[in-house]
Amino acid sequence: MNFLYLNGNILPGTEATISVYDQGLLYGDGIFESFRSVGSCLYHLDQHYDRLVASSQALSYPAILPKNELETILEELRRRNNIDNAYFRITITRGRGDIGFQRPLHDTLTTLIMAREFKGFDERHYLEGIPLHLAQIRRNAPEAINPKIKSISNLNSLLGKLEAKKAGTFEVIMLNNKEHICEGSASNIFWSKDRWIFTPAPSTGLLEGVTRSTIIRLCEEELGLRVIAGEYKMQDLQFADEVFITSTSLEVMPVVRVEDFTIHRGEVGPIARALRQALHRDMAHHD
Repeated sequence: MNFLYLNGNILPGTEATISVYDQGLLYGDGIFESFRSVGSCLYHLDQHYDRLVASSQALSYPAILPKNELETILEELRRRNNIDNAYFRITITRGRGDIGFQRPLHDTLTTLIMAREFKGFDERHYLEGIPLHLAQIRRNAPEAINPKIKSISNLNSLLGKLEAKKAGTFEVIMLNNKEHICEGSASNIFWSKDRWIFTPAPSTGLLEGVTRSTIIRLCEEELGLRVIAGEYKMQDLQFADEVFITSTSLEVMPVVRVEDFTIHRGEVGPIARALRQALHRDMAHHD
């Protein structure tokens, strides 16, 4: 039986209920964070919590759970579900409210925390690499929706995932409204040329993933590689030695084909392999 946390209680998932008037359901008025633990160590919880607070403040939410209280809940969920290495998802919505945009915006928040064992992806993908498809759907313009808000209103990413499925690929590359490379539907993208690492800058409208920040640090501190963030076009990828995508669940996933051009002779390169190993070491020694 799987246990979760909902509005002050830990209970079986089969007994958890949320109002049909919840503003997250009716309007996508909610935020979320996903992250992992290695044993009892909550990997980069501080960064995820800070982003959750920033998202909640951007939506004028009341104060969310204090971090020390959140840590207690997460550890209890890990214990109750008998999980070793956990994958957590925290979802917060504005809570129960009225229908219509004239509704008051001061309702009690709905807070849902779910936990499951982290299983990861088939190791074959890391050994052989994956293809990427160029999505036709564009990333939301940062002038329209602030990309720093990690919102549950995530239809843009879903449309990207549906394109990937239709194309028979693992993930997509999404451009912004200026035709610059932005990110995947649920990942950040990097590529290498010689001893340089390139990645889209926040100005493109991407969500600055916590794993993205970690990979930038590991590139520079562990591998001695210089990371350059900027605004790039698709043709820049054609000259790359390696391409890889990152996220909490993907870790460092190597890419061997983008649309109809092949990367690194269709073979997984040494940088992606070394970065994933460095990430695992960082997780193992993280306090």
